[in-house]
Amino acid sequence: MFDRQTHRGFSITVTARDDVRGGSNVTLLVERIFSHRDDVRTGAPIAKPEHYHSLHPATAAAGEAMQRARRLIDEALGERDPLEGE
Repeated sequence: MFDRQTHRGFSITVTARDDVRGGSNVTLLVERIFSHRDDVRTGAPIAKPEHYHSLHPATAAAGEAMQRARRLIDEALGERDPLEGE
């Protein structure tokens, strides 16, 4: 299972594969999306993916990881401005 979405200026990439022992192996990567005018040399450090084992099958684990990433981004950025676009 592979899913990529954007949320509030971040790209979220999730891959999940069923594990023969049960559950699934999940990789989650969250990266800031830079505009063509941003100076990436002074930006955030290169993001490292998070790898973990989920008790859920791949489809459910990928959805759960995506929701978790979106929730963490919202918590870090605070309340969304009603005039802010995606």
